Amino acid sequence: MRIGVLSDSHDHLPNLRKAVEIFSKNGVEALVHAGDFCSPFTLAEFKPLSDKGIKMSAVFGNNDGDRFMLGRRAGDFCSFADGSSVLSLGGRRIVVMHYPDLADDLYRLGAYDLVIYGHNHKLRVEGNEKKLLNPGTCAGYLAEAATVALVDTTTMAVEIVHL
Repeated sequence: MRIGVLSDSHDHLPNLRKAVEIFSKNGVEALVHAGDFCSPFTLAEFKPLSDKGIKMSAVFGNNDGDRFMLGRRAGDFCSFADGSSVLSLGGRRIVVMHYPDLADDLYRLGAYDLVIYGHNHKLRVEGNEKKLLNPGTCAGYLAEAATVALVDTTTMAVEIVHL
């Protein structure tokens, strides 16, 4: 299974459109967002993927102000969690959170195949069979580049894509 992973999109609509196009071209079957969409209107940018039946799992970030409307606009397309979320995708056990505080410890624990976090906008990929991933920032703010990630759950290969 191919998963599209992004974080910290911060209302940057042009980069969200690029990310959706990349995910679509690469045949992702699921999406994971590690928080900081910011505004509910950004969810409309995912419509091309939603129309294909692709679902997104997300956690709230510190800049997600209107959580009620984010959840309402997401409908059946996206499920939101507060704090962290444990997922099973492509036969892999995945934990996603916005803040990096526990990411290193959860990765070292080895209970998860993939640990995903965001918040600090710092791209990070570590590991072999088990991975620690910060996809960087989709918006590109406070970073050298705007990035998203593609994860293959069969091989656990991670591809970083610059927007």
